[in-house]
Amino acid sequence: MEKRKDLSLLNCIATGILAFLLTGPVHELFHLITDLIYGNKLIWFTSGAVLAEPFTDYNTLSPFDRIMVAGGSASIVNVIIAIVLIIILLKVKNTGPTLRLFLVQYTGAQISQGIGYFMVGGFFGAGDWGNVFECFEDSSETVTVMRIILSVVGAGGIVFQMFLLNYLSYDFIKAPSDKKERAGVAAKLHLTMFIVPFFIGIMTSIPSPAMQDGYLSWGTVLLFNLMWIPFFWGFMFTAVMVKPPKQSRFKYSLPEKPNIALLVTDVLLLAFDIFVLAPGIRF
Repeated sequence: MEKRKDLSLLNCIATGILAFLLTGPVHELFHLITDLIYGNKLIWFTSGAVLAEPFTDYNTLSPFDRIMVAGGSASIVNVIIAIVLIIILLKVKNTGPTLRLFLVQYTGAQISQGIGYFMVGGFFGAGDWGNVFECFEDSSETVTVMRIILSVVGAGGIVFQMFLLNYLSYDFIKAPSDKKERAGVAAKLHLTMFIVPFFIGIMTSIPSPAMQDGYLSWGTVLLFNLMWIPFFWGFMFTAVMVKPPKQSRFKYSLPEKPNIALLVTDVLLLAFDIFVLAPGIRF
C-alpha cells in the first residue's frame, strides 16, 4: 500500500494563518469597538491600526478611561481571552487533532498580542501603550509606574509563554526522547507561528494608510514582530533546550491530511485582510 503523504506542515501553516488572522485584525477591532463605546470619531480602520479623533480632552477622564480609550483596551482583552484559552487547553482533553493544533497556536497568538504589547509598551514606550503614556503627560510618576508594571508583567508573561508552548508540544510527540521528532513537531507547531505573522504583517503594512501617513514606520513594524518571538523560543525549548518529560503525554498526531475547509477559509480571510483591511476602511 502506498504511504500517504505527510502534509502536517501545510496544516500547521493553515491553522497558524487562521490563528493570526483571528488575533491581529481582531485586536484592531477591539480598538474600534472601544472608540465607538467612548464616542470617538472614527477616521479609518485597517488590519494594523485604527485612527480616531478623541471626543474629549483625555485629562477630563478617569485613569481607567484614559487607559482604555487611548489604546490599552485591546491588549487587555487579548490577555483575558488567552487566560480562557489556557484553561480550555488544560482542562478539555478530548478535542480533535486539528482543533487542538489550532487552539495551541491561537492561545500563543493571544498571549503574544496581549502580553507582548505589555512588553513592547513597558520597555520601549511604543505602540498602544505609548499612546496611553501620552495621556498621562501630566503625571510622569504614573507613567513610570505603569512602564515598570508592564515591563515586569510582560517579561514574566513571555517567559511563561515559552514554557507553556514547550509543555503543550508533548501532546503531539510520541517519543519524548527522540530529539529529531521533538524538533520536527516543534518546528511545525511553533516556528510557523513565528514566521507567519512576520510575512502577513509585511504584506499588510505596505498598502496601509497608517504607513503612508507616517502613523507607523518600518522600525515600529519590526519592533511589533518581537511580540511573536516566544514561538521561536517555544520551538527551541522543545527541540534542544529544555529536558523532555520521561513519560509520554502523547494524545494527538499532527493532522497529515489537508483540511480543504480550513484552506479555503484561510484564502478568503487572507484575501480580505490584504485587499480590504490592509488599505483600510475609511469612515
